[in-house]
Amino acid sequence: MNGAREFLRGIIDYAGLFPPASLDMAHAVASFATYSESDERDLLGRFIVPTARLSELSSALGASRLTTQAAVPWRLSVIPATASNAEAGKIREFNQHNANSGSTVTMRIDAVELPVRSTEDVHRAVKEFGKFELFLEPVKNDDPSDVLEAIAAAGAAAKIRTGGTVAGSVPDAETIIRFMAKCFKLGLRFKATAGLHHAIRGVYPLTYAADAPRDKMYGYLNIFLAAAFMREDLPNTALYDLLDESAPSSISFDESGARWRDNTVGAQQLRATRDSFALSFGSCSFTEPVEEARQLHLI
Repeated sequence: MNGAREFLRGIIDYAGLFPPASLDMAHAVASFATYSESDERDLLGRFIVPTARLSELSSALGASRLTTQAAVPWRLSVIPATASNAEAGKIREFNQHNANSGSTVTMRIDAVELPVRSTEDVHRAVKEFGKFELFLEPVKNDDPSDVLEAIAAAGAAAKIRTGGTVAGSVPDAETIIRFMAKCFKLGLRFKATAGLHHAIRGVYPLTYAADAPRDKMYGYLNIFLAAAFMREDLPNTALYDLLDESAPSSISFDESGARWRDNTVGAQQLRATRDSFALSFGSCSFTEPVEEARQLHLI
């Protein structure tokens, strides 16, 4: 496995049910099944689904024409409506049912994602969902330091929104670097969500509509390499430039690690970044980020 491919291993959590794709359940299930058996399955992470649609997921899978036993169990990340015992019960019931369903596909929820607005929200989420990999997203908070500290103290992971479907929803570089720097200081793992369909920074449509607004979006290489270089103590001014990098030729990988302009990061540091710092990103498309990785000869 080449250096770039190793860096991208399991990086894409599939969120086809969510905007801008907003696929119906049957289409999303069929797509995930295809991806999980494709040559690029090593880039695929979890299937993301709201708890409100878990029964629909089971029904869609039962009605599908999947006839071969899945080589690897499907790992699911759920987004509950609230941090409540009722929502936690839906997760437990789903896992118990699917463990004994006899389906050709084994599904198991092993992660939960939800927004938090305060340290109290963090404590409530941990109380209800602490047995799962927990990704908590600070929202509506200009300085999320206290929330991130609570997330770290609880042993959970953080989540950052890196884009959206309306103009102005892409955060500035300072916001992203401040978030990542706080996570790094706390030893806090994080994932990203929204706006990372593309490999490299550029101006792209925000949705799939013909008249979609366009905005300057980050690429997943910008975000995840910035995390790796942050661990190498690259100054913030350089990290801002890396987040804004739009030239694919400035980035390269080989067996020894990665290079951006005149800066290098070793293979061991890249692995450590993905294993214990920048974990994955949610995307409503799997094919777009994979195809761009192929076009850049990363895979």
